[in-house]
Amino acid sequence: MRSLPVFLFFYAMCLLVSAQQVNENPPKEDEEAKSSGIRAFLGKFTLSLSSGYGATFYSHDVTGVGLIQKTSDSLFLFDNTFIISNDTINVGYNNWFNNPQSHQNIPVNPSDYQLGTDTSQVTYKARGGGVPIDISVHYTFDRFRFGLGYAFEIQHVGEFKPQQFKNNLLPFKPDFTVTSFKRFYLMFGGEFFRTLRHTFAADVHVGRYNLGKKHFNSAAIQKGLFFNLGVDYEFSLSEYVRVFLRPSYEFKNYTITIPETSFSIPNSLPAFYVNFGLRLKLPELHKCPISNCRTQMDHVHNGYKYRSRVHPFWKWQNPNYGQNYRRLIKYKGKNKRRLNPY
Repeated sequence: MRSLPVFLFFYAMCLLVSAQQVNENPPKEDEEAKSSGIRAFLGKFTLSLSSGYGATFYSHDVTGVGLIQKTSDSLFLFDNTFIISNDTINVGYNNWFNNPQSHQNIPVNPSDYQLGTDTSQVTYKARGGGVPIDISVHYTFDRFRFGLGYAFEIQHVGEFKPQQFKNNLLPFKPDFTVTSFKRFYLMFGGEFFRTLRHTFAADVHVGRYNLGKKHFNSAAIQKGLFFNLGVDYEFSLSEYVRVFLRPSYEFKNYTITIPETSFSIPNSLPAFYVNFGLRLKLPELHKCPISNCRTQMDHVHNGYKYRSRVHPFWKWQNPNYGQNYRRLIKYKGKNKRRLNPY
């Protein structure tokens, strides 16, 4: 009995030493193994690919110049300071929306309609429909996003209709029906609501846009920046794959100068877009290198942390219980009517 306290003392000392050794050198399987710094950094970037539909609302004002509507459906713009002599306009212009073309000695017939717009406002409006293709990359810091992108759009432009003097002025069409737009932009935004699978964010795209060189006279056009404001809804298929829907409204305009005059026409091109697409992220962890490993969650081998090799990329790589397969086989399809679904 006297040896019992001595035994208990030595036993307690052994436990203390053993616990200290465990704290100083824990097994590798219990370590919080991290991914490489470069991969963790790259995992903060998201690649977005999308398409959709856009409606552009063209509008320009020709107040301050003269207009002549020919009976042959031709419409010309001319400077009010030009002298009309011998029933002839010295110089007139058409295609002033995209590429002003001058015409010499335009005859004036009694049936032609002439309008001086010094005191009367004349506005033309048209609608265009387009299919944008957008690619962008953004970096996520906490709930904030910063990125850059490029968009290419094929657009159909309709006819321009006068908003005043509709009984005398006829609609006109540009000298093309289909053109292309290009955009280069910076993106800033942030998430304002987020759950496991659903994310809502607001963002703005700011940048420059190029009109189709084949159809627009860039030498006569002065452009500013465009601003695109949107709300983004994302649905997560996994940690690395999301589908998204982004409605947005865009502001842009340009001014075109009529050659050999001091007159310029401001053009407004606001647009509404609905984009849908796919977002991809680079996994921060490497796939498990052991071919026969069936672990379905993030796990450790030899001190290194890996993601599952069981699930495809559109499934959760580190799932909770039942997250990837929410319904048992016996509850799916024809099996639910069988006595033995297995």
